[in-house]
Amino acid sequence: MAKEPVIGVIFGPPGSGKGTQASLIGSEFDLEHLSTGEILRAEAARGSPIGGEAADLMRSGQLVPDRLMVPMIDARLRKAGARGGVLLDGFPRTVEQAKALDEILGGQGRQVDFVVALEAPEAELIERLLQRAAIQHREDDTREAITERMQEYRERTAPVLDYYRRRGARVADVDAGGPVEEVFSRVRAGLA
Repeated sequence: MAKEPVIGVIFGPPGSGKGTQASLIGSEFDLEHLSTGEILRAEAARGSPIGGEAADLMRSGQLVPDRLMVPMIDARLRKAGARGGVLLDGFPRTVEQAKALDEILGGQGRQVDFVVALEAPEAELIERLLQRAAIQHREDDTREAITERMQEYRERTAPVLDYYRRRGARVADVDAGGPVEEVFSRVRAGLA
């Protein structure tokens, strides 16, 4: 990977291990892991106007709209990147968000340098999520809710990968099946 600060994005359907792999990628390649979930929780805890509105939406099960997400990501990217760069986890989730990110980065003379796309058979991912739900006692991870999130990923987020391929970003397609260490070995090979 390049020596100057880079911008990476990690994608994958629910249960593919994005958070786990993002942490490993961040450590291995000296990238700051920016998780939109963590950003939203931090904004809500801080009591910022954006955080308050986002918290209300999340509590009611709604997605946080672009008018809130894009400014938050912009602000965080302006603060981040003192290390080797940034790895975004959970943003962009739509082609519209990808275009907004390109605009933000373009204003800084930067671009998305690489994308890690985690994939595994949907049946395996559903079983992973159901096991996690049972262990963590997550009542919201029902088979129906998981299936709905998988469909949303296919319809809204998967097209973002094609967008980045057309834009010329390096996309590492990674099999997310198997133990964490094996998956990370594939990620590392994909980014080499």
